[in-house]
Parts: sequence; structure tokens; C-alpha cells
Amino acid sequence: MVSSVRRGARLTIGALVLALVASACSRVVTLEAPQIDAVPQIPPEQSIVYDAEGNQLAVLRKEFRERVPLEEVPSHLVDAVIAAEDKRFLQHAGVDARAIARAAIANQAAGEIVQGGSTITQQLVKNLYMPAAPRTPETKFKEALLAHQLEEEHDKNWILEEYLNTVYFGNGAYGIQAAAETYWRKDARELDVAESALLAGMLRAPESLNPARFPDRARDRRAEVLDAMATEGLITPLEAERAKRRRIDVAPRPPIPATVEPHWVDFVIRTLQEDPSFGATREERSDRIYGGGLRIHTTLRPELQAAAREVISAHLSDGGDPEAAIVTIDPATGHVLAAAHAVPYDDLQFDLATQARRQPGSTFKAVVLAAALGSGYTPDSPTNGSQGRLTKPDGVTWNVRNASGVSYGRITLAEATRASVNAAYARLILDLGVSRVASLARAMGVESPVPDDAQIAIGGGSLAVTPVDMASVFATLANLGDHIPATPISRIEDADGDVVWRPDEIPRPAVRPADAFVATEMLQAVVERGTGRRARIPGWEVAGKTGTTNDYTDAWFVGYTATLATSVWVGHPQGRIPMRWVRGFPRVLGGTIPAEIWHDYMVRALAGEDPVGFTLPAEHYEVVEIDPETGLRAAPWCPGEPTPMPRTLVPDDTCPSPVPGEETTAQPSPEETRTATAVPASPSPEPSPSPTTPSSSSAPTEEPSGGSESPSEPATSESPTASETDGA
Repeated sequence: MVSSVRRGARLTIGALVLALVASACSRVVTLEAPQIDAVPQIPPEQSIVYDAEGNQLAVLRKEFRERVPLEEVPSHLVDAVIAAEDKRFLQHAGVDARAIARAAIANQAAGEIVQGGSTITQQLVKNLYMPAAPRTPETKFKEALLAHQLEEEHDKNWILEEYLNTVYFGNGAYGIQAAAETYWRKDARELDVAESALLAGMLRAPESLNPARFPDRARDRRAEVLDAMATEGLITPLEAERAKRRRIDVAPRPPIPATVEPHWVDFVIRTLQEDPSFGATREERSDRIYGGGLRIHTTLRPELQAAAREVISAHLSDGGDPEAAIVTIDPATGHVLAAAHAVPYDDLQFDLATQARRQPGSTFKAVVLAAALGSGYTPDSPTNGSQGRLTKPDGVTWNVRNASGVSYGRITLAEATRASVNAAYARLILDLGVSRVASLARAMGVESPVPDDAQIAIGGGSLAVTPVDMASVFATLANLGDHIPATPISRIEDADGDVVWRPDEIPRPAVRPADAFVATEMLQAVVERGTGRRARIPGWEVAGKTGTTNDYTDAWFVGYTATLATSVWVGHPQGRIPMRWVRGFPRVLGGTIPAEIWHDYMVRALAGEDPVGFTLPAEHYEVVEIDPETGLRAAPWCPGEPTPMPRTLVPDDTCPSPVPGEETTAQPSPEETRTATAVPASPSPEPSPSPTTPSSSSAPTEEPSGGSESPSEPATSESPTASETDGA
């Protein structure tokens, strides 16, 4: 079929390997090529995915493979694949330095990935040995090493045969024989030039070039491959023109419905693949998903998913606008009811709603607030909102600025929360301890890594979370402190209808109920009188928090009612692109477009429901007599009215007696001891408190401010966008 070629150009390969070594931090890895596993001839039983209303979303089936010897494959098929995927296949030794350089230049000029430099041998390596590996410099280096090793150990015929029997051709067909049977009900040996060129062209994007779904795309791509074959002298120009005129016609077959909500289906699949309770190994879990004949019932409410996309498009539809993602969770069950963004799956397989990790800004202050209330702080506890330099536990100086640039001085915890005062929360986490806050974040639903860095207090540093993480955190508060893990799956049945798997829906106490209720009341003030006013819904009690990161690269609003918790993120998928002058807003803050999107979406999500308020069960209250003037316990000299109060807010002291010697002296409360430290009484290196403290009724300014002493790493869709956040 194809003769072995002389292995030359060792200097070129060596130079490329050296470059790959440098990009992988000089970590040299020795790989041994494993043997190819036997491929089942009969696909296992397919699984079906449904939404919460029983509508079918996707059919999942095991790979369809059927091996065929290279000598039974038409030569024009081999020629088409080489022309389409790797013109220098017969000349290079596994890695084509020219192709890599050409792709790099083209991609840099286009500002995006428009060409790839992988050879057929490298693609085979990825298919056989690293199908799920991330595309990092290290994995590319390993791929190049193994590709070169394969070329040393095997001839070109072996490589072509393995490639043609493992490469994906769409529609669940792996290998050229499966593709021929899937599209034309024939053996691979019977493929003609036009059919061979069409299949070769599909290798670039098997699903989006599927001739059954996108015949025009498939026809255009087939023409490109035929022209390339003619240019290389593999067929004549006349043969190419004849083949171009052939109709795009595939054999009838039992239709496999197109996947509805593909991002959501991917989310469901990832959830199962990562859950050890679904199978002992990842391979076992994958076998069950694609071949177990399962009926996977998910929590997706299609009307909410549609509403989310429509609202996003209504707010962000102009060219150059940022994107947005919405995630809604039922606090009582942990069910993810919607996870949506407006980018089509064909344009971006990466899911902004469930995979994108971004700095949360001041939305993370909700975790610090819960930790503070659990440590004895109350809404009236004084804090220090003065801007200045603080020393973190690691000894590094941290310059903290407030959103408006105002040094608030002495301010209550409630005021610091409503106005999103960075300095107060920075001191708060230093008092509470970073590890305590990080541990609580995980308990409340943050699945992403939480760094041991005080900057998480204002959502900064290397902290990066998903919209699912933040919706889960606020759902925990809405559920009176009980956390139920977020899940997109309600149950899984076998083909007989027997339930074979359920998600973990056991509530785990994360925050004391009274503390969660008090935190909710404080976050209600953020919506009623603070930075989140655009999220107000008449008739409904709404609690929430805004968040804006440095340079306006990410903006959030995360809020909840008693029945639904929803996070909204707005930003550019590429990261580190400031959002300025978007839809009339000179700067996109958490309280602008994100809060408006949240409001418009939640109005639709709550339509038809009677407003439900936040309540705290009676067992968490204590009825005490409170002096209305001081807010302390009543005494004979200051009678009060019986007042039900959350137990965590019941004061220890009585009002002071007007008669000397008769007042009762109580021991300092835990929060008094802490706030004595939080608000310095003596001069310190920090700026002294501002003599002018904004009143609780004034509208806070939500605007980012810096807070990092170190540069940040380059941003990606999975990484934080900056180490400085405003917090507001």
C-alpha cells in the first residue's frame, strides 16, 4: 500500500523536540506505547438522557468500530486522507516542523486557532494513548515524543492502518469501516473517490461536517479535498470535477436524534464520569454511560433554560458584547434547574455556565459573612473600613482599597456588607483565619480549589470559581445553612425502569440556621439599599451580592429567593478584556448588567408563583425582653417588650442602670473581644479612620479597586482573570 520511507531530517525533529521541551518546563517524560485493545464488533445498548419533563435530550451509545486491513482500503481513500490531513506524511518522521510553524503563523495572524500542526501520527497518538488529556505544552511534548517513537518502531503502513481504524467520523462511527457502513451501508473497499474525499474532509470536524445533517458544508469540504488531491497529482483535474458533481447522498438508517442542549448533556456526562459512586474507574463509568442502556433523568427545566438564553440575548446581542452565563439551583434539593449561556455549541464546546472559572469579586463576601456570624459577630459588630496596608499571615503586605476610594473608618458589619467595603472584609478574614473561611466555602458548595490566601475575602488572588459554585453557595444560605451538593441528575434507571443510581442529596449542615437567616437579612439590604438594587423584584424578598473584578473583566450578581438561587456571570470568554461602554454603561459592574439580567430572568422563573418570604423556624428563636433605646436586655429600670430574636442575636448585657452600683456587668461577648482587635484603638501604620463615615442610607459606589501585591498569571477560560479584585 504505502512503502516505508527513509527516516531523515533528524535535525528538524530534534529542534522541534527541544522547543517542546522548553515549553514543558524541561520535564522529559519516557512513554511506552501500549497495545491497542480489541474493539467490540457489536455496540452495547444505548443510553438516553431526558430533561425534568421527560423530553429526550440525547442518545448516548458506545463507539461503533470494525477493523479493516489496510490492503482492503482503496488507494484513493488513503490518498484523500493524506491530502486532507498531512500532505508531508511520507516525508516527516512523526512531527512536521513546517506544519507547526505554518499553523503558528496563521493562528497568530488570525488571533485565533484556524490551523493545526498535528500530523497523522500525532493524531493517532492522541486517539490511542491520550484521548482525554488536556491540550497543554507538556501533553503536546509527550505526544511528539510518542509520535516520533511510533515512526521509529513501525512503518507508515502500520500507522495508516491504526489511524484509519481509530479515527472518528461522526455519528458514533470510529474507523473507516464503521463510517462506510454508517453513511452508505457498504464496505470500506467499495468507497469511490467522491465518498473517500468526503470522509477525509470530515476528519477536521466530524459532527459539524456530517453529510446527513450539513450536506452543504460536507460538499464544500469535499471539494477542498478533491482540489488538494488534484494539486498533489493523486487524481486528475477531470476526476476531481466529476467527483465534485456527485450528489451528497447517504443511505437511510434509523435516525439518531440530534442532541438537544449539548452543553447540558456534556455537563451530565462529566458529572457521572467524575463520580466514584457511579463506577470504580473512569473507564467503567464511561462504559455504563455509553453502553449501559440507561435512562438518565436530569433536573433541567426547559422553560428556565430557554428563558435564560432569551434574557441574555436581550441584554447582550451586539457584536463585541461580552457573554453571560446563568445557573439556577433549587436550594431544597440541590437540583440544577438551568445552566445556560448564549454561545452555540458549534462555536464553543467549553461551557461557560459549568466549566468557566473566574474570580468572583465581592460575591465571595457571603462566605466570609457566614463565617463571621458563626464566630459570634452580629450585624451591629463594629469593623474598621479604613483603606491601607495590611499584613497577611504569610507576611506579605496587602494594600486594600475600597470601592469608592473612601476610608470608612468605624462601620458596622451590616453597613460594611451593604456597601461592600473591602477594607472591613479584609480585616475580617485576618481575624477569622483564612483556613476557616476556605473550609466553609467548600462546605457551602465551592467545588473549585480555594487558595490559602487572605485575598479570597474580596474574591481576589488566585481564587477562581464557576457559576455553579456560586449558585450553590447562595443556595446553602437560602436553605438555612444546609448544603445539598449541586447536581444535574435526579435519578438513573435501567432499561427495565429500576432505579440504579441517585445523586447524593443528603443535607449537610454548613452554617447554623440562625446565622444563615441573619446573613440573608443582611444580603437583603444589599438588594434593597445597596449595590444590587437593580435586582429588586416587587413583592418578593430577594437577597444577593454583587461582584466586580479588577479592570471590569468579570461582573457578577448572585442572589436568591426562598425557592430559587441564581448566579449570573458576565465577561468575555477569553478573559482579561475590560468591559467598558456596554449597552450604555461606561463600566460593567455587578450591579449593572448582571443584576438586570438576574432580575429579568428571575421574574420569568418565578412567574405564576405566590411570593414566599424568608423564614426561620421557631425553634431557632428566643423570646427576650429588649430595651428599645439601647437594644440590650431589659431591666427593672428600662422595661422592654417581649421580642422574638434569632438565638445568635440575643444580647448578653442589660441596659445600663441610672443608679450607680446597680448596673449588672456582663463579661465581654466573643464579638466584642474580636472587634477590639478588628478596630485598632491606638495609632497603627494603617491610615486612621476617616472622620466622615457614610450614612447607612447613602447609596454605595460599586467600583473595583486594587488589592494585590503580585502579578497575575495569563488568563484563560478556566483561570482567574486578575489577582486584584474590587470586591464591590
